[in-house]
This record gives sequence, structure tokens and C-alpha cells, in this order.
Amino acid sequence: MGKVFDVYLAKADQPDSAACAELSLPATPYEMQDAFDKLRLTEGEIPYWEITGYRQFEELSSVLNDTCGLQDLNALAQKLSELDERQCTAFAGLLAIEQRKNQPIPISRLIDIAHSTDCCHVVDTALNDFRLGRFLAENDFLSEAVDLSDEVFELLDFERIGREHRQAEGGVFVERTADHPGGYVEQHSALAEVYKPLDLAPKKPDYIFRVGVIHHPDAVPGADPTKEVFLNLPAAKEEFQKAEEQLDDPGWLGTVFTSFDGVIPGIEQMLYTTEDLPELNQLSAKLSGMEPKELTAYKALLEAANCHDLLSASLLADSLDKYIFSPQYSSPIEVAKGELSTILCDREAEIITPYVNLHQYGQALIRSYNGVLTAYGLIERVDGQPIQGVEESPTQGGMEMK
Repeated sequence: MGKVFDVYLAKADQPDSAACAELSLPATPYEMQDAFDKLRLTEGEIPYWEITGYRQFEELSSVLNDTCGLQDLNALAQKLSELDERQCTAFAGLLAIEQRKNQPIPISRLIDIAHSTDCCHVVDTALNDFRLGRFLAENDFLSEAVDLSDEVFELLDFERIGREHRQAEGGVFVERTADHPGGYVEQHSALAEVYKPLDLAPKKPDYIFRVGVIHHPDAVPGADPTKEVFLNLPAAKEEFQKAEEQLDDPGWLGTVFTSFDGVIPGIEQMLYTTEDLPELNQLSAKLSGMEPKELTAYKALLEAANCHDLLSASLLADSLDKYIFSPQYSSPIEVAKGELSTILCDREAEIITPYVNLHQYGQALIRSYNGVLTAYGLIERVDGQPIQGVEESPTQGGMEMK
């Protein structure tokens, strides 16, 4: 399974801020960190968030709310994304059983339920009492039906049998949806207590980029198209050679990407084939030496320069010292207020602010700086020139910084 929830995040109780992010869960640590970089959260600050879409498990829309932590919600989404169809039916059934208590269900309980899909029986062919009763009779769960002739067997009241069993065992029917085939769910043991020992602290990955590759089914005759190899970048030459040996494909000529994760969102869109991996590895080495604020500034620069290829991205990584990055600004109003607080004392700024169109003033200031207000903050060149990308030099036929 893929993503489960779509989430919108913003700064809480800060009307002048335009800092926001959209996130699809489950999110990797790097995806989560990128959202926080866009929000400019201070230590201990809790963002406003809301679920804007349910790609799966829409039955949770009446249960979930923004009182739970974002990391908790991500942990739930992670487990839900790993469930197969049978387990999805089990989860929906266990949730329905829990809802019978008519009490709010905390996120901790939902996580326990998601990890407890083996605590129940699932009969995917039983979508009503009649089907359940017939299943029970056919599979010798009903002693009275054993050894009956076919003619007598068909006279049984299957609907009554199913209903009485369901009521006695506290089972539920789960409707068939796009997420799962539905069926009858009956809990047979206590839920697993997973949440209490669960470690939700964010962990920094031990790579800059991580790629998964497999053989293209048409490129290497006889190769196993399901054999996936992962490579963490930056990687030494020996690690590349080992991965090539595992795939039996020197040069990565017959392989394709299957997965990607990394510190810079969107970089995978600059990869066209696995032959780009050495160039991506070089960029990884550069980024591995950057501090967190430098990485955020680099993401802002990529956005401002509208960068779409790896070579340009690599050249821009070498030019960060040519730029001024101000992550505290997320809107023209914040830029305007920042300027007023610089040129005026606090009392004067307080008096004049109500009479200034702060949005237009801020836009004018950004234009005067030749800056770009990105999702990560304001970025401008030290020399005051407009921000441009890396373009093809018509005279030298190479790449140059503009």
C-alpha cells in the first residue's frame, strides 16, 4: 500500500505567517523534516494540522482529530500502509467492535488495533448472516449440521445460524470497499499493546539519498525482475561495485528505479535513468557536509532558481556563499514588518503599522532586493542581482553560473 492520509500543516495562531506545508502520510523522516523546515518551528512549538484527504481507511474520518500528535498519526499511517487486504478487513472489523463502546478512541488505541489484525478471525466470503451461517455449517463449526444429507442440509436456516453466532461472539460485518474485500470479523484474543513501548522520536537517516533499483523486465533476459537492491548515498566505489554485482549489471544499463528517499524533496524528478547515479552520488557528498540551515537554504535556492537537472543542482550547491537566506520570512507582511522594525524604533513602528499596506510594501521590498520568497524563506543574492538558474553558455557550450 502507499500513502494513507493527506495532511495540511501551518503555524498556529500566527496570522501574518504564510508558512505551511502539505504532507502525505506515512512520511519518511526526511519528508517530515522538510515539512518542519517549511513551517520554521521553534523548539517545543506545535503546528496546526488537519487531515485533508483519506486515500484509504475513510472509516477513520469520524474517529481521528487534531488532538493526537503528528508523529503518532504517522506511526498509524505507517502500519496501515503495510496491511494486506485480509488485514485491512480485520482492522476495519476491530475498529467497528471498538466503536460499540461509544467512547472516544485515542490514537494509541488505534495503533494497537492496527498491530492486532491477527487477533481475530476473518471470513471474507461472509458479508451477511446467511453467508456466515452457511460458512459455519459447511466447515463443521455447527455440530448439528455434520453428516447431514445434501437435501436436509439445504433446509437449514442459515440466516438464523449466522445471526445467533454473530450475536453470541460479538462479531461484525465489514462492507466491501476499494480498500478490502470485506467480510465477517470476530475477535478471539486481546489486542496487542504496541503503543506504550513504541519509540516515536524522529531519527535522522544514515544516508543523504537512498535509491532502490531492479532489473528492467525487458532489458536483461533471464534476470530476476523482483530482485531489488538498495544503495545509500553517498557511497564509496566499493559499494557501487557490490550493488552492481548483486544485480549482475555493470553500469546500471538494464536497471530502473523502484523507490527513492532523500534530504532534498523532488530530486528524484531530476533522475532520468540509473546511469545518473554517479552524478547523484557526487551531489550527495556535497550535501553530507552541510549544516541543517545550509540544507534549508539550498532547498530554497533550488526552488528560487527553478532547478530541474542534476548538474545545475550540483553547481548551485557550490554557490551558497553568494546568497543571503532569511528563513524567518514566510510572507510579504513579515518582510515589511521586519524592515519597519529595522529602520524605526519599536514605538514608531507600532504607530505607523496600521496605516501601511504591509502586503504591498513587503512585495515592493522583495522586488527591490531582487529576492524570491520561497516555501522555506526569503533568499537573495549578496550582490543584489536577480536570482537565475544555471544556463547553457552559447559561446563555450558548457554550463555556467548566471
